[in-house]
Amino acid sequence: MDRRGDHADEWIVSRERYKYDDVFDSLGPVNGKISGAVAKTELVKSRLPNSILGRVWKLSDLDQDGMLDADEFALAMYLIGIKLDGHDLPTELPTHLVPPSKRFK
Repeated sequence: MDRRGDHADEWIVSRERYKYDDVFDSLGPVNGKISGAVAKTELVKSRLPNSILGRVWKLSDLDQDGMLDADEFALAMYLIGIKLDGHDLPTELPTHLVPPSKRFK
């Protein structure tokens, strides 16, 4: 399956969201968010280099508050999946990867 979804109108991440939501909930979010330190414990399980995980974080922390909400966490996990599938990460987040809750802000 091509996970890049270059021309998708829907939020492509939603197709795999159910997997990410369970993990997010298991990390004990406070006020709907997890800290960077808590997120890191999950992201490093991918065994991707820190430089790649740093790019994933920059692309995923859309409100740049140093924390991830459920949408941002799902996006981070999705981007990790793209990289593990052998694809390059985008330099900027394309619209189809921006969660609908963040598109008009």
